[in-house]
Amino acid sequence: MPIHVDELTNDEPFPVKPDTNEYEALSFLVGHREYGFTPVEIAAHTDISESSASKTMARLFEKGLVERAEGSYYVDPDRAGTLKQRLASLDSAVNLFESAPSDDAYAEKGWEDDVPSIDLDDSSTTSTEDGPKTAEDQAEDLVTALEDGRD
Repeated sequence: MPIHVDELTNDEPFPVKPDTNEYEALSFLVGHREYGFTPVEIAAHTDISESSASKTMARLFEKGLVERAEGSYYVDPDRAGTLKQRLASLDSAVNLFESAPSDDAYAEKGWEDDVPSIDLDDSSTTSTEDGPKTAEDQAEDLVTALEDGRD
């Protein structure tokens, strides 16, 4: 029987955010998916404190991202590939935002002073000795000013 597309898509956001203990612990477990680790062992191999490791692992278990047996936590081998892709996607998004300029890095200082006004009330660009400039004259002035700015 066919399944409706709405049932096949999952629009829920990934429940782990970058730069958190959960992210670090899950990344560690995905990277070492052939083993199970206790919270103390996870803390020893990551930057997570021992006091936070147990709480972190309990949250990951509650979210269904890791499995637990005999006090050790591990990633289900059937889900390891999917989790690895989701973590890689988070890494890519973080890298994209970190590498994007926070200001207009390509603009030269004071560029806005060279842009002619398009305000029709600005007499410096809307009138000539013969009277008001036409829209065509204003457009030509704007093109000329932009071309002069490129040189």
